Amino acid sequence: MPSVNPSAVPAGWYRDPLGLPQVRWWNGASWTNDIQERRPEIQMVAAAEPLLVGAN
Repeated sequence: MPSVNPSAVPAGWYRDPLGLPQVRWWNGASWTNDIQERRPEIQMVAAAEPLLVGAN
């Protein structure tokens, strides 16, 4: 079985890649449909945002 190269970007809440005023869950491999309003208590990783436009 071929080895799987995990994403360099950890799973977490990130700014929505569509530019909407919300955060979206990145599962470490792709975007999910899980969204929340952007709130101060949601810790977002700003330095390592996935830039995968067009991914799920």
